[in-house]
Parts: sequence; structure tokens; C-alpha cells
Amino acid sequence: MNASGPGHKLFEQSLTPSELQLDDAAQNVRHNAEAITQTTPARPPRATAKPRGRMGVAWREAAWLLFAWVLIAAVWELGAYTEVLNPRILPPPSQTIPYLLQGPAPAGIGSQRTTFLGAIVDTLSRVGIGYLLGIFAAMMLGALIVRYKPLRHLCYPIVQTLAPVSPVAWIPFAIALVGIGSPAAVFVVFMAIFGSMTVSAVAAFDGVPEEMLKVGRSLGTSGGQMWTRVIIPAAAPNLMVMARMSFFAAWMAVLAGEMAGINSGLGYLIILGQQMYNMKLVMVGIITIGVLGFVIDRLLLLIQRRLLWWEYRQ
Repeated sequence: MNASGPGHKLFEQSLTPSELQLDDAAQNVRHNAEAITQTTPARPPRATAKPRGRMGVAWREAAWLLFAWVLIAAVWELGAYTEVLNPRILPPPSQTIPYLLQGPAPAGIGSQRTTFLGAIVDTLSRVGIGYLLGIFAAMMLGALIVRYKPLRHLCYPIVQTLAPVSPVAWIPFAIALVGIGSPAAVFVVFMAIFGSMTVSAVAAFDGVPEEMLKVGRSLGTSGGQMWTRVIIPAAAPNLMVMARMSFFAAWMAVLAGEMAGINSGLGYLIILGQQMYNMKLVMVGIITIGVLGFVIDRLLLLIQRRLLWWEYRQ
């Protein structure tokens, strides 16, 4: 505690400047000591709650997804019950789901007869082949365009011209080139994603930061090693996202191709349902297309997280 009053002031006046400095230092030390003794010790930080595991997050997302579909089904059923929706055109879930679970009967006549399971297998095989070929060709051409400038000037404008062309526009050319059948559907799928995926690959490779390339060169990396160790890993996140987006284009393209004269597949099954006025078959085909597309997209996302594990560490 500091003294105060006239006596203390007279005492200060009698001290030399050096003694005053020592007195001030002593007072500061005394103040600091009092502050330390009077300060209550800080409480240790509380342990933060453990983050929920991935399984918990996955279950929560699944619950929300189920709730959304139950809500849609309830509104759909109510609309059919109150005849706001025509049940003969839009069969309610109470009719569509049992029809789906029991498995639609084979449809078609003679050689054009197809089964529900066979239609699924045919569609998946066509879209799988066309999709993988399109992705591989787009990645290779994109890398060549980035690496060799003459190809950029020669091929890139052509690819940019083909990218906006609708997959449906390729159907007549595919039939004239390879005839009606699975090869035509595979060709349509290939062309549906090749142009846009090539443009995306070029953008991803060009977008690799120059600093990363300089670091690679300083470590003695060049040529093919620069691509495998620096460019491709750096561009991989963008490439994987575009590959997932391209799948939806491939999925729609194969269905359009099957509706244009191919006598098998889910697209053909929907056309048969329309011709026979079997709207339950049409709805089953649409639901199957949506569910398969969702499942495959989830699988692609899982592959993306496994391959790009460093992007999802947190």
C-alpha cells in the first residue's frame, strides 16, 4: 500500500533522483507481488466435446433423406386420394411400391421382350463402358493439350465446339455409324461427356499454381515425374468433381439413347410402359433410374474421398 499525505511528499522531496528511481522500482515490484497474490488461479480449460463419428453423421444424413422421401410419398398419396393428381396417370405409392417389390413382369413382344432385371443390367453396362471410355479419353487429350501447344491450337477449339452439343443430337449419327444396339448407346454416352470433360481437364491442369511447379523443379522433378507427382495430384480434386458431374450427363444420355430405338434397357422399359399405357411400369422405371443414379453418385463420392484422403482429413 502506498503512503500518502504531506509527510510523504516532504520525504520524496528530500530524496535524490537516483533514490527516487529506486523507490519507484520498489513500489512497482510491490504492486506486482500484490497483484499476483490476489489473482485467483485460472481454471483449467474444459475438455471439449468429442466430435461425432462419421457413422453418426452418415446415419443422420440417411434419416433426413428418408424423411424427405416419406414426406414426398405422403403428399403424393394424398394428392391421388383427393384426386388432385390423376391416379391413372400418376399411380400413388400404394400402387407403385408393391408393383416394384413384386418385380414387373417381362414386357415386350418376341425378340423385343425384356425383363426388369435385364433392363437394369443392360443400362448399367452401357453407361459404365461409355463413361469410363469418355473419362479416360478426356483426361489423356486434356493432358496432351496442356503439354503441347500445337495441340492446344489445333484440337482445343474443336473440343470446345463439340462440348455444347446435346447427346440427343448424336443419336442419328450413332445409328448411322454403328447401327441400332448397345454400341450406339455407348457412343452417345461417350460423346455426351467427352467434350465437356476435356475442357474441364484442361482447366484443371492449367489451374495448378505456378509456385507448386517451381517447387517441383527445384527438387529436380521434370517431364513425366512433374505430371505424376505435382500436376495430377494438384488437379485431382477438380477432376474428381467434374467426373462426378459428368456421370449425370452420361446417365441421361444412355436413357435418351435407349428411348430412340434400342430394344432393351430402362429407357426402353419406360417407352414400353407408355405404349401399353402401364403407368405403373413407367413410374417404376423412373424411380429405378433415380435410385440407381443416387447410389452410383454416392459410390463415386466414396471413391473420391478414398483417393483424395488428404482433402478430407478434417
